[in-house]
Amino acid sequence: MENVFRMVGDVVGHLTTLVIALIGLGIVGTLAFGDMGVTGLDPIMHITSLVNDLAGSGVVGLLVLAVLMSLVK
Repeated sequence: MENVFRMVGDVVGHLTTLVIALIGLGIVGTLAFGDMGVTGLDPIMHITSLVNDLAGSGVVGLLVLAVLMSLVK
């Protein structure tokens, strides 16, 4: 049973690493090529919107940000 939890943890960790790498790639692509109309994604706008939403939530937003940062590390 412990091996199952370890495997699931490894998979989640690898997926998190992949998603963070893709977000970084999207940011660099947006900065280099401007609007990426082909994909319809704008990671900079989404990150800015998320930060604005969290900032507008006061202490709750700060707690959510702390939890998100701890999950990324």
